[in-house]
Amino acid sequence: MVFPRMAFVAILALGFGWGQPIEPNRDPMKARLVTSDIPVFWRVFDHAMLKDAADVFQREYIDAGSPGLHGFVQGRIVSGRALALTVLSRAKYYTSIREATSSIDQRPEIKEAIYASFRRLKEIYPDAIFPDVYFLIGRMNSAGTTDGGKGLLIGVEMNARDDSTPVEELNAWERAVIGRMANLPHIVAHEVIHIEQHHANAQSAMRGKPTLLAAALGEGAADFLGEMISGGVINRVQRTYGDEHEEALWNEFRGAMGGTDTSHWLYEGDRAKDRPADMGYYMGAKICEAFYRRASDKQEAVGRILAMPDADAFLKESGYGEKFGAAK
Repeated sequence: MVFPRMAFVAILALGFGWGQPIEPNRDPMKARLVTSDIPVFWRVFDHAMLKDAADVFQREYIDAGSPGLHGFVQGRIVSGRALALTVLSRAKYYTSIREATSSIDQRPEIKEAIYASFRRLKEIYPDAIFPDVYFLIGRMNSAGTTDGGKGLLIGVEMNARDDSTPVEELNAWERAVIGRMANLPHIVAHEVIHIEQHHANAQSAMRGKPTLLAAALGEGAADFLGEMISGGVINRVQRTYGDEHEEALWNEFRGAMGGTDTSHWLYEGDRAKDRPADMGYYMGAKICEAFYRRASDKQEAVGRILAMPDADAFLKESGYGEKFGAAK
């Protein structure tokens, strides 16, 4: 999903437990899907008064929350005060999504689709690992992340919209990216690919700031493989725009891809002008798709997409630019 977030290369931990590292889980059906923070949020929402909302959200939701919620605080929720400010400024929206966010346990098809994606990942990449998945309610700034490598952290308020949801309180970026509950399995699929990337090439995560090409390939690989295992596209607006402007985007992208400035291609939030934000996801996914289609050994290709220690060599081997008459 397109949202302001640190690149996947910031993931540092090797295990999925909060505390001492543990042996990663390699059984797709043993990953826990944890929803316990959602009803707690709504209990706090119901009795937090305007004057004490910050303290109540901090004490009764964040401090008392799951390990996943604690992992979601840094860079996402930040604090009870920050959460209260977001909720109060979008009170109509949050009020309207209660039923949707509470439906994960009542709609078995959501969890079934997540486990189906995990099983599919195991088929195409036998070395896959499967962390627990925590479903949380945050500040409308992250549909999903893998902070710390300890689990998958999914902000369900970013996928709780329906046709009747009031959106007048939301900014243009929020209106563009907020999805529906049916999208959750696709978000989880994208994020689990980031986990596999880190474990496939942990050393690359410790290097300096990546080039735009490397960063776009990191996100694009998660889009491409995430769609492969889940059957769903999470960056729908980017896909539509990209398919209509692919050659122009490529010509612009290849002129900037060797630098480290990602500000016009990734994690733009509401700063994008004249086109959808975060078109680097699209470019990275198209290059990964070209690489996969060209490969004769598809399972090996998946492993190489995940590891990808050399972005420039990967691009050249993909042959992506050749269809536009470019050398790379």
